[in-house]
Amino acid sequence: MMRKILLALPLVLAACVPDAETGAEATAPIPGDYQLIAIEGLQVAGTPSLRIDTEGMVSGQGPCNRFSGKNAATLPALDLGALVTTRMACLQEGGEDAFFKALGAVREAKRTGDELVMTGPDVTIRWKAVTP
Repeated sequence: MMRKILLALPLVLAACVPDAETGAEATAPIPGDYQLIAIEGLQVAGTPSLRIDTEGMVSGQGPCNRFSGKNAATLPALDLGALVTTRMACLQEGGEDAFFKALGAVREAKRTGDELVMTGPDVTIRWKAVTP
């Protein structure tokens, strides 16, 4: 019996190590501060930001207005629902409406290294982690 356990131990330990053959990075924790890289297929002005805290609260700056809300799902799942936004007049067209629609459509988040990718039906948002 002990021999079987000892033989199986290297297999169990190997499952805990990142895949050296593919070079896959370990998944990083999602809560943190981010700067928008891109929303696929959408032009967005300015430098939108996002903060996700450990309690599921989200906040940030869109192309024009600030926003806040709560993730109604458990990470890595996302359900941002209706976000509360300020209502400042935007002096430039920057995709404000499309930005908030994209945030409302994401359903999953995955962080690898310093990049957070949020996906949903027909939407992908890429963010870069901001180090304090």
